[in-house]
Amino acid sequence: MSLIDSLRLRLGGFDALLLLAIVGLASGILAGASNILFRLFTESGFVLWHPESDKGDFEGLSWHFHLIMPIVGGLVVGLLLQKLSKHRRAVGVGHTLERMVFHQGYLPWKNAVVQFFVGGLTLASGMSVGREGPGIHLGAASGSWLGQRLKLPNNSIRVLVGCGSAAAISASFNTPLAGVIFAMEVIMMEYTIASFIPVILASVSGAVLSRIVFGNAVAFDVPSLELVSLWEMPYFLLMGIIIGCLAALFIYCTTAVTRKTYEWPVWIKCTLSGIAVGLIALGIPQIMGIGYDSVNATLQGDYGLMLLVLCLVGKLAATIICSGMSMPGGVIGPSFFIGAMSGAIIGFVGHQFFPEYSSSYPFYAMVGMATMMSAVLNAPLAALMALLELTANPGIILPGMFSVVVANLMVTQVFKQPSMFQSLMNAKGMTFKFNPLTQFLRRVGVAGAMDRSIAVHDRHIRLLDAAQILENNPRWILIREDNVPISLMSANDLARYMVEQESSEEPMPEDIDLLKIPADRQNISSVYLQATLEEVLDSLERDKTDAAYVFRTTAPMTEKIYGVITRETIESYYTYKPASKVK
Repeated sequence: MSLIDSLRLRLGGFDALLLLAIVGLASGILAGASNILFRLFTESGFVLWHPESDKGDFEGLSWHFHLIMPIVGGLVVGLLLQKLSKHRRAVGVGHTLERMVFHQGYLPWKNAVVQFFVGGLTLASGMSVGREGPGIHLGAASGSWLGQRLKLPNNSIRVLVGCGSAAAISASFNTPLAGVIFAMEVIMMEYTIASFIPVILASVSGAVLSRIVFGNAVAFDVPSLELVSLWEMPYFLLMGIIIGCLAALFIYCTTAVTRKTYEWPVWIKCTLSGIAVGLIALGIPQIMGIGYDSVNATLQGDYGLMLLVLCLVGKLAATIICSGMSMPGGVIGPSFFIGAMSGAIIGFVGHQFFPEYSSSYPFYAMVGMATMMSAVLNAPLAALMALLELTANPGIILPGMFSVVVANLMVTQVFKQPSMFQSLMNAKGMTFKFNPLTQFLRRVGVAGAMDRSIAVHDRHIRLLDAAQILENNPRWILIREDNVPISLMSANDLARYMVEQESSEEPMPEDIDLLKIPADRQNISSVYLQATLEEVLDSLERDKTDAAYVFRTTAPMTEKIYGVITRETIESYYTYKPASKVK
């Protein structure tokens, strides 16, 4: 067996942490590089629109640009997407989750190329979307591509998708810890040591590359913030309730727009999104683009109450339209914007009534950002980690935790809303439920669970060959007919038959038909070497069999068989076994 085959087999099990760490680091480098290129492409696109303005400073442009840029950008993006097939224009975090749930993390590279260019054009034209969604897709696709090129087991490819996602978030915000938690909480939806180690390395590599190119500063210019009094905690309770309601409204309206316009031609949807953004931007140009400059202005205390309200309403409406009409962008950036404005409004009003017991409104804006992100994505821990890393202030975590928990309870328990990503997938007819057993089966590759103690032979076997097979003590005999495996039997059954024949008075036959001798034979399915135990179980259920042989195509019309796996073996992985101790 070659070295690469041996490594693939090890990656199918639980004991390949070092190998996973190495490929996780490589995927993080690829993901970080792809996100850096995407950011440079987006910023250069804005410079082409208006060379004299700062990158992303849409407010500094004349009103003509506020109206024309999103309309032209929406039309161009729509026409480009219209020329593609429906499955090829699937992009973003929703597409990443779909491929994780239904396709074992296999992300097509062509969709990533589409995401790179149309996502960049969308952001450069000022549409109300975030760059993190495209970044996550590009990072996840980088990890998936690496796993596919190396022909790694599917359970390892799923981990590499998480690695790429973590590196993308880390590179976008310069928040490596938040990147790790986001990947585990939103993309992989699991916490295991086998996943944590490679994801951490990937996130670190993404942050390092980002700092080399863009410097050490985090995404936002956060001033020194301090909680004045614990008497402010009721404000954060109120913040959690209000932002929870806003998040539920955001999710509900975006999903409703998606359902209403799902069958519309994509170029019409993109153009209408551009028209809506352009009209809103005539009065509120701050809503254009990712809006980080407006968030920074809010954190510096530069906005008054009326402008905060206008930015909140305008950004919420523009993002609902853009995201609901499937513009190729993300919702994390807009969630930060909406949360910052909401928190700032609450802090502004509270400070007017009780100035001696309330912090400045930038403090509330920062907590509001984490609260909105958590409520929209159903990712409380990732939001809190982002809050900690962006502020470098442990004192902000206490009110942040309180507000985040209340907002999440409002969305999930009061309004019964799933996360934005799951809600949009449901609106497009992709319903799924996660359960612990399915998650467990996806973590184990068949390469790590199969029985390699097999002998492969045609149904008709000479007596001498049968004796030679049994000398090697295989557990299983895989029976072929016309060079196609059709049945599986225990080697013990063949040995028993030969012993009985030797003790019989009748002469021993020269040839043995393995399909006719007394034996407990099983019909058999086939599964690829990269499959997970979930895929094996699906194959057994589909074919109504209890065993499968594991193969890999080594050349056209040529298969190499590595082992077999039975339903009983799979069940042994999740069947309860009482704990025992040595007396």
